[in-house]
Amino acid sequence: MKAGAITAGAAAPGRRAQQEPRWIQLTIVALAILILGVLVIIPMVDVFYEALRHGFGAYWTALTGDHDTLSAILLTLRVAPVAVLFNTLFGVAAAWVIARFRFPGRTLLTSLIDLPFAVSPVVAGLIFVLIFGLQGYLGQWLRDHDLKVIFATPGLILATSFVTFPFVARELIPLMEAIGAEEEIAAVSLGARAWYLFRRITLPNIKWGLLYGIILCNARAMGEFGAVYVVSGHITGQTDTMPLRVEKLFQEYNNVGSFAVASLLSFLALVTLSIKTALEWQTRRDLRNRLREAQDEPLAAPRSAGRLLVEHPEPERRERGVQQETTRVGIEVRNVTKRFGDFAALSNVSLDVPDGALLALLGPSGSGKTTLLRIISGLDLPDEGTIHYQDEDTTNRSPRDRNVGFVFQHYALFRHMTVFENVAFGLRVRKWPKAKVDERVHQLLSLVQLDSLGKQMPSQLSGGQRQRIALARALAADPQVLLLDEPFGALDAKVRQELRQWLRKLHDEIHVTSVFVTHDQEEAFEVADRVVVMNRGRIEQAGTPSEVFEHPANAFVMDFLGNVNVFHGRVEGGRARVGSFEVAYPSDSPTEGQAVKAYVRPHELEIDRLPRDDSSLKAVVQRINSAAAAVKVELFSADFGLPLLVDLTRERYDDLHLQQGDVVFVFPKRVRVFAEDYQI
Repeated sequence: MKAGAITAGAAAPGRRAQQEPRWIQLTIVALAILILGVLVIIPMVDVFYEALRHGFGAYWTALTGDHDTLSAILLTLRVAPVAVLFNTLFGVAAAWVIARFRFPGRTLLTSLIDLPFAVSPVVAGLIFVLIFGLQGYLGQWLRDHDLKVIFATPGLILATSFVTFPFVARELIPLMEAIGAEEEIAAVSLGARAWYLFRRITLPNIKWGLLYGIILCNARAMGEFGAVYVVSGHITGQTDTMPLRVEKLFQEYNNVGSFAVASLLSFLALVTLSIKTALEWQTRRDLRNRLREAQDEPLAAPRSAGRLLVEHPEPERRERGVQQETTRVGIEVRNVTKRFGDFAALSNVSLDVPDGALLALLGPSGSGKTTLLRIISGLDLPDEGTIHYQDEDTTNRSPRDRNVGFVFQHYALFRHMTVFENVAFGLRVRKWPKAKVDERVHQLLSLVQLDSLGKQMPSQLSGGQRQRIALARALAADPQVLLLDEPFGALDAKVRQELRQWLRKLHDEIHVTSVFVTHDQEEAFEVADRVVVMNRGRIEQAGTPSEVFEHPANAFVMDFLGNVNVFHGRVEGGRARVGSFEVAYPSDSPTEGQAVKAYVRPHELEIDRLPRDDSSLKAVVQRINSAAAAVKVELFSADFGLPLLVDLTRERYDDLHLQQGDVVFVFPKRVRVFAEDYQI
């Protein structure tokens, strides 16, 4: 209680220090209310007062008893919906293109959508007269075909459409960019075609923003005056809209009729404002929920050196890269290249995934892992090369035709659907009978141990539960291939550990050919049957976890797979000399004087109080971390001028009785040597 009180008390002065004096706040608020009252509230109240001051009967008669006024109301109710419909269709299409694609001219298209905001409506009206008028560019052609645009309803629709052109698109573009395309990509991976994708995924996600844009567009359409005034010819009873009728009645000193029509426009504006506020609140709430889910930061998974036997890398293994399999191939990647502009994401990559195996694509960010996974799935196409599933060329097939299951890092569950409907989505796309859909979904929910959550929404689930639902959804249509893009990257360390053990057990049950992307080597070695290490769009090494860990093909693989101590040396007399010790150089024809690097993992270094031989390195203990199964000792070697990290068993640590500042001797148990041609 006291701590809380102290904290609150300490925070209060900080907040007050950032606030203006109260008299300034009150002055600004009063000034804002005054301006709002003078410019908005008083005129609005006065419109309704003037319209109703002769009684409701006179008001109603002014609206419905005057044929020309009634005609103006009906004309407005015809013109506005057509303009709104046109701009809705255009706005959705433009927002989709701009938010989902990158193409030359994208910035120009965005600027052109905003053009009506910069052009005066009167100028827009004059442009339409110049084009469609009797003396305009198309005037003679329209007259020959007995078509009339200017001084007719089509001209009013064109002018209104131009003025309201940006509203829907401008509302949807930032909304769709904020939402992202993950759910849509997930739907494509489940086999959804364009219209089904839009109706079931895109539209529910943008519905509040779309309605908001339509409401604004409609309000602007009904109130448009300038452009409509120019193209209408203001013919009473024919081309007068409500705003034009207000102006004409006022000029005729018919104040009751003028204010009656004005009050109707004002009433529609107030209704629009209320709906707009509600939709704006709903849109903000949806975006907040999405951002809250997207910003859940995962806890970093611990990097581990694992259980390694230290030997010199085999030259023939480095040259092969991808080992030949004796079992049936489930996925075959042949000479795949993928470029994004000048950047080569993949360079002539070839890979075999054994049928029924669980293979991990391992590598740092930007190494090409996800690009390769998307090409295997059909979400992206290679610039060169082919993809085969069980000897069948699927390079140009869609994800639906390939029958793949794809699990995304951030789940990509459909937020507006229940857990049951998420899992059933791919089955409904393929038009499975309802009874079979129900049976399959219940079977999968039971398989992932979440059969009681079918009626829940994704937002009600934990991160681990969402990922299991995403996996069940990917498995629903009995895919030929299962692909997982960093499936545990959005989870904290404990949940990630539990889920990868669960995934391994699940794979042992279903035996579907699977590929998953990760940058966590501990995860790859624990879960996968085979591991492929990638770097800069190329495969550095492929093999079983034991092969990759015990026989790293090159310096990159060695350095990437956990913490290492790196020593610099040279080839002397056919051997690699590193500081005070030397080891055999792993080459039949070493180059004298060639620079080399020696790599030693922390658990491959020993510590002793006394030197044992010429290979011992003198070092000083700088820090000891004993809060783990292995005691981590940080030392500094004056001989090499670099820090060293050593992992000791607890028994060995107890024997040595190390203290900070102790002088000790370090010697390697095993060393791997590579030519110095690699840098992190």
